[in-house]
Amino acid sequence: MKQSLLKLLLSAAVFALAINIAYAEDNELADRFKRRDIDGTILISSLNGEIEYLHNSNRAQKRFLPASTFKIPNTLIALEEGVIQNEKDIIEWDGEDKGWSQWNKDQSLETAFPLSCIWFYQELASRVGDKKYRSYLERMDYGNRKTGQDVKSFWLDGDLKISVFEQVQFLKNCIGKVAIRKAIFRAA
Repeated sequence: MKQSLLKLLLSAAVFALAINIAYAEDNELADRFKRRDIDGTILISSLNGEIEYLHNSNRAQKRFLPASTFKIPNTLIALEEGVIQNEKDIIEWDGEDKGWSQWNKDQSLETAFPLSCIWFYQELASRVGDKKYRSYLERMDYGNRKTGQDVKSFWLDGDLKISVFEQVQFLKNCIGKVAIRKAIFRAA
């Protein structure tokens, strides 16, 4: 059950990275961006880094807010800290309109992750706390490691920034040696 959650997290990350970033000096990839008039980047890398496809290497090196891609470390940290026990733990909706009907209900990791349910992840963040986030970001070597002023939004509109190259390295570390107990990964 937890292995399927980890697979979902990693698949979503690859998908999110493919949408938000690009790394491939591959003409076909470059043409796809050009046809859609998108100033983006994509990086596709083998786990060992021996094979990489990159589009727009300058942009791939620049740091941006992680936004939705931060669901992965956010989820792992919440599980590690025990603020939720598994993908089925429910966090109750507060009854306030969140701007999207699919967000306006009780959520679990199982439901919130595919919907990018911001309020759910903000609640996890408030339960984890800024001090612990700063510690995890440091141990994970995640981007610039800055949480800024608001623990509930630092990955959305705050100080945290990460490049495409750093995102890919983080994902590779998730498979190998990121600073979270391996039991969490086996459980995911």
